[in-house]
Amino acid sequence: MDRFRNGNPDNDPEPLRPWTSEWFTPSPWEAPGGREFYECAYRRNYGGDIDGLEEKLPYLRDLGMTALYLNPVFKATSYHKYNPASYLHVDDHFGVKGDYERVAAEEDLLDPRTWRWTESDRRFLRFLRTAHRMGLRVIIDGVFNHVGTAHPAFRDVVQHRTASRFARWFDVTSWDPLVYKGWWDHPELPVFKKSPAGFACEEVKQHIFAITRRWMAPGDDPSAGIDGWRLDVPNEIAQPFWHEWYALVKSINPQAYVTGEIWERADAWLDGRTFDAVINYEFARAVVAWIFDRKRKISVTTLDDRLRVLRLAYPAPATRVLQNLLDSHDTDRLVSMAYNPDRPYNKLNRPQEEGVVYDNRKPPPWAYQRARLAVLLQMTYIGAPMIYYGDEVGMWGAADPTCRKPMLWKDLEPYDRPEENHVMEDHLQYYRSVIGLRHRHPALSTGSFRTLLCDDQKDVWVFLRACPEEHVIVALNASEQVQSVAIPLVAGSPSHWQIAFGPAQLPRIVENRVVVEVPAVGGLVLAGALAPGAESGGPILLRPARRAAAGARRRAKAANPARGRSGRLSGAASRRGRRKHRGRRK
Repeated sequence: MDRFRNGNPDNDPEPLRPWTSEWFTPSPWEAPGGREFYECAYRRNYGGDIDGLEEKLPYLRDLGMTALYLNPVFKATSYHKYNPASYLHVDDHFGVKGDYERVAAEEDLLDPRTWRWTESDRRFLRFLRTAHRMGLRVIIDGVFNHVGTAHPAFRDVVQHRTASRFARWFDVTSWDPLVYKGWWDHPELPVFKKSPAGFACEEVKQHIFAITRRWMAPGDDPSAGIDGWRLDVPNEIAQPFWHEWYALVKSINPQAYVTGEIWERADAWLDGRTFDAVINYEFARAVVAWIFDRKRKISVTTLDDRLRVLRLAYPAPATRVLQNLLDSHDTDRLVSMAYNPDRPYNKLNRPQEEGVVYDNRKPPPWAYQRARLAVLLQMTYIGAPMIYYGDEVGMWGAADPTCRKPMLWKDLEPYDRPEENHVMEDHLQYYRSVIGLRHRHPALSTGSFRTLLCDDQKDVWVFLRACPEEHVIVALNASEQVQSVAIPLVAGSPSHWQIAFGPAQLPRIVENRVVVEVPAVGGLVLAGALAPGAESGGPILLRPARRAAAGARRRAKAANPARGRSGRLSGAASRRGRRKHRGRRK
């Protein structure tokens, strides 16, 4: 949240970087360059807060978002909040500065009856109400594997050692001197002690259960709480815990969304009793290898095979809600991936590391074009597409911390170095158009998936999304040339089609195949509605979008003048996916 929008300067942390400052220009208190610069950049504060996020909810809604994923919002000493000092309270730099200590001093971590609401907590709950009224769902990050050293339970252990009430919470290997396990050996992130059942201490489990209830049903009202969880490093906690926790979540809100940060194949986690979904890194790897890579580039057939294996491996309900990302706060920015190809996904992308060569300049237009093709694939594929804040306005950068620059806003321009740091209106409009495409066509949200064509020579992939209302054909071309392809039509295809996305053209029908031209490093989307009870599979008539829409309106008016625009060919029902923002570093 620190990097999205500063809506209230009264809660700003110190020292504060100017929002519009140039990223690589150090502040007076920062080191001038090299690794020391990056160490300073890891600790920057920009002042983003709940007021700023709420101010920009209309922007997010108009962009086409239906859900927001927030990195941790709870009290912590870092800007990213992955080192929680409390699960009970929202960080006061996001809400009302200075309201935490007094309330926390009166609470007993082991007794939820003593827990109170701070003004920052109440501000967050009001934000939830506003988001819900606007049709936006909100999921938050659950960091339950470890805490920060400022957490009161850990501080009590440091002070009282074996006499602490929380001595059994943490994985302590020596009491004198005090030695404990930290996440990835980071001493600032002490981990909870584990067991084959999850946590070694029952009190830790009950504490997490209690805070789950607190934020999902404040005042025993699930409609006033969050709509789900994204779970940080859940693979470091044994699955029996997650089975119990998932059952608790669903008992509070059966519609809640639970997704886990699993970086590899996730078959075991999508068993119907652990998580609803995972962050689909396997999807991202395949897309990046096909569209961005050159020396490591995979063929269309390989891309299709890799994604087919995933669809077969995971239950269909999970596949439909997988968090299909392309980049995130843990990776380099999407367009920078395109500019720096031929790397394993999220590897060799931190120029501050020894031996890493990475071009961290603003990418050229061709990289943005390839990023757009990847987004078109993301918005038309099966699952829940997730966008990292700022990708839509052209933000770029290597992995953490450079991928976490403050958001670019038109009303804050000019930024320092304005020739680079500005809202790219054409890129933003592209995102709006492809997100709108998904909302306009229910087949792209709820439809089945079927591969129609894998042309390795032309580097073209074509697939069908189908639902009872309509069929949608998506043709994607990763080559540098316009490609003419003949797409086979399936039995039961609609009798009329329109170009829903891409350059206007008059496709030809040859032996039950649609012959179209797919733009270089681009795509074409055809949509055909299925009238209720109508026979399909007859002669195929394809038209450019404007002609098809006009013809549909004329036919609808002739059939029933009262119907007006409701007789259009393309379905207008929106289906809700899930999205993301915010930045993080551990």
